[in-house]
This record gives sequence, structure tokens and C-alpha cells, in this order.
Amino acid sequence: MAISALRRRVDALPSQPFFTHYGQQARIELSAVTFANWVDKTANMLEDLGVDAGETVQLDLARSHPGHWVTMVWVAACWQRGCTVSMEEDPAAVLVVAGPEAVPDGRLTVACSLHPLGVGFASAPEGCTDYAEVLSQPDDHVAEPYDPDAVALAPDITFHMLRVVPPRAERLLVTDPMPGWKSVQELLVAPLLGGGSTVVVIDSDPDTVEGVRQQERVDLG
Repeated sequence: MAISALRRRVDALPSQPFFTHYGQQARIELSAVTFANWVDKTANMLEDLGVDAGETVQLDLARSHPGHWVTMVWVAACWQRGCTVSMEEDPAAVLVVAGPEAVPDGRLTVACSLHPLGVGFASAPEGCTDYAEVLSQPDDHVAEPYDPDAVALAPDITFHMLRVVPPRAERLLVTDPMPGWKSVQELLVAPLLGGGSTVVVIDSDPDTVEGVRQQERVDLG
């Protein structure tokens, strides 16, 4: 499944680019080992917050910022913890993860500043845990056991289905990805399974996108 593929990627190509994000006038490139380190820390944060394997995390980030590297880290960390990711309002979710616009509804909520370097808020939204607290978490986390038939991404993408996503070995550029399973599949799962990499460009004009394409030597998706 995707998390096992991430471990294989770290073993085989630890320093090669895996996920590159252009946004907020900044370029952030994460190698496989750096991405996996963020995933491990975030999975440990989930454990510290009391989120158990099999429970659901409402990932509002996947709707508001579907192409952000932090969103992909949270998706992978939830799966590593054995949790279900919901991109929609889900009253059964035990945790809500949102961006800087977070407005807690009484449930446990993590707010992500989305600072290019992972820096936290000067003052986190009231009632929210600052995602920057993840930086104090241990760097290692062992993937939780999971049921292949359990839901990885609500409503109906199972952990088994992650394993049969067509792999992608190429480096691909995607502009302003839309929320949903298709983006998670294209940006995260396919390159993990196939050894490829992803470049995401947000809110840019065609000339800027073409400049990025040439600089990154990447195909435009």
C-alpha cells in the first residue's frame, strides 16, 4: 500500500525530489526522506492527540488547499496511523485538520499555518492546536496494522484500492489541483507506487507555469 511504498522510496531514492510546491511566492521541495519525516512526526502527533487506528480524521485541508504539501503529509500520516481520511463534513470524525482559516466547532481541531517552512502561528486560532507542535514529535513511527477492506479515504476508497492505483514513474507538473480522490491519487499515491515525483503550482499565470515547467524539467499534466 502507499505507506509501504513510501518506505521503499526512502530506501531506494532518499534524497531525490518527491513533492515540490510553488505557492505564497515560495518554492518548497521535499525529498522522499524529508516527506517521510514529516509523515512520521504527524502520525506521532495523531497518537498524542488520542486518535486511534480505525478512527476518522476530517481533513478540511483537502478541500481548502488540495495541492499543498502539508495536505499530502496529513493524508499519508492518517493512513500510516491506520485512520480514515474524510474530505467532507463528518460528524463521526474525532479530529478536524484545517488551514489558517480554522474555526473550531467544539471538536479537537488542528490548525495549519501553511507557512512554507512549517513555521507556526504567532497566535493560533482560538480553540485550535497549532500544527507547528509537530516539530517536537519523534522522527520515527511504525505503520499501524490495517484492514485492507477498511476505508482509507471516505466514502469508499479502501486501503486495498490504494495498492492498485496505476503507478507513475515520471515527474509531473499539476496546476491548481481540485479537491477529491483524483488529486490524492495523482499527486501522492501514483508517484509513491511508481517512483515518480510531483510539482504543484498554485495561483499562477500561464507564463509563470511555463517557466516552472522549464526550470523543473517536468511534463505538464
